[in-house]
Amino acid sequence: MRKRTIKKQIWINQTEDNLLKAKAKKSGLNESEFLRSCIKGYKIKEQPTKEIAEFTKQISGIANNINQIAKAVNTVGYVRDEDLEYIKNIITQFILNFQKRLYSRGGDSIGSNKN
Repeated sequence: MRKRTIKKQIWINQTEDNLLKAKAKKSGLNESEFLRSCIKGYKIKEQPTKEIAEFTKQISGIANNINQIAKAVNTVGYVRDEDLEYIKNIITQFILNFQKRLYSRGGDSIGSNKN
């Protein structure tokens, strides 16, 4: 049996329909879920881009590696030089990749001469 038993019909214009579709798509919700979330007062955010999702996955992997090293340090009582070097290198590489992707996008920039 349906949880929602009340049907509401509303009239909107083309601009409002386009806006509803665009906002629902950006949020990852269908139009009904989007409207119900608005009614409930939820703050609806855009889904992260694929790039942000990939960075999140990478940083989670790095954090997991650091956690494993920390467990080993707690067991042994000291940290190995190669573990510290690994952490330093992987974090540096992550930051460089992040900056490269962030700053190498096309389009207008602060120093562009598009007037």
